[in-house]
Amino acid sequence: MPELAARAREYEALGFSDVWVPDERLLRNVYVSLATIATATRRIGMGPAVTNPYTRHPAHTAAAIATIDELSGGRATLAYGAGGGLDAYGIKRLHPVRALREAVQIAHLLFQGETVTFDGEAFSLRATQIDFGPLRRIPVYLAARGPKILQLAGEVADGAIIGGFAEPGGLGYALDMVRRGIERAGRSPADVDLMSWLYICVDDDPVAARTAISKIVLASLITSRPILDRIGITLPAALRDHLDARGWRYPTETPEEAARLLPDHIVDAFAVHGTPARVRERLRAIRECGIDHVSFVLFPSAGTSTAALARRIAQDVVSPLSPGVTA
Repeated sequence: MPELAARAREYEALGFSDVWVPDERLLRNVYVSLATIATATRRIGMGPAVTNPYTRHPAHTAAAIATIDELSGGRATLAYGAGGGLDAYGIKRLHPVRALREAVQIAHLLFQGETVTFDGEAFSLRATQIDFGPLRRIPVYLAARGPKILQLAGEVADGAIIGGFAEPGGLGYALDMVRRGIERAGRSPADVDLMSWLYICVDDDPVAARTAISKIVLASLITSRPILDRIGITLPAALRDHLDARGWRYPTETPEEAARLLPDHIVDAFAVHGTPARVRERLRAIRECGIDHVSFVLFPSAGTSTAALARRIAQDVVSPLSPGVTA
């Protein structure tokens, strides 16, 4: 995968701290992709964003990410989420909080290099160990938007990836959930890294940037239906009628159609978009909410590329903000 290797090297040269590889649908194998990045780079961190506890046993996932960590010289991070689209493979997403709790516990135990027996409700291990080493305690993050998994991240994970909130309303709700988990487990806030997972487009044409991220915003709105009141989102009647008529299913609208459906306050709630100056202003506000760092999910505007957008973010957004914002 020479294109992936070249892109990873460019991201490293631009100063980004990590590259995340999706583990969903039938994309290129996540661990082959991470191995490619590991061998092509020297400094940048890497990990799946995000894997799930259902398509692989958590012990196999722990061994796979430990392999990437060995190959990269200690630069791997493991990130778990509840998983989406699993029904396409006949996999039922049963008891996600329980499954994720046990997946994180299994990873932490195996990374200690010991022989592990584990009797969980979702997973079990019988005198199992990772048969290579030396191992280190690879950080394990949990990605979430819902309250129960956000609280679980505060209880058991090394980091919380707060998915798709870009305004104080959503971020405040998410951070409150993580802190409840921290308090319940008797941990310190310093034990949990707080990451904001941001959909982003930077363009000198604000309309083009808004259009580029509108479809993912519509998808985020749909998947956030159970918590809209908690994050202060009020739907206009016309938009609610549109979603009700379509059963709140994943959007089939084009970005242009989604942009026409969505009012500004909803677009801003779920994405960062606009000119470099406006994006910098938004990122400062996100940092002030208590976020430790951000991870960018790139949505280039029409006629541009992901690589060009990454360069624009590094040079015109992150660099002027440094220190305090990493990606």
